[in-house]
Amino acid sequence: MKHAADLTGKKVLVVEDEFLVALDLEMELEESGAKVTCASTLSQATGCAERDEFDAVVLDLNLHGEKSYPLADMLQRRAVPFLFHTGQGEKNQLGQRYPGVPVCNKPCDGGSLVANLTAVIGRR
Repeated sequence: MKHAADLTGKKVLVVEDEFLVALDLEMELEESGAKVTCASTLSQATGCAERDEFDAVVLDLNLHGEKSYPLADMLQRRAVPFLFHTGQGEKNQLGQRYPGVPVCNKPCDGGSLVANLTAVIGRR
């Protein structure tokens, strides 16, 4: 189902350590026209972000017990739009550390995720 928000042609990096969640996000974003790359570890995601340019990143906070703050900091320095997609319940802490960066708590419906992602890309 095509969402009202459109990501046609946008390159999106999905950083998620749970395979089924990553698969669901990938499908949701591709249905909105995005070209999706997935990474499941912090080092893999950092490598992708260093090698390639993305229009936006969907970032899980906890990757196999490792926090994704170093990647979020790098994205912020490079002015790459991103949002957190996390089940950690750390919305307030993330809001203080990364003001203006949306936090989509898991589970997040696809339409809401796509709308948030479109908004962060639009602010670029």
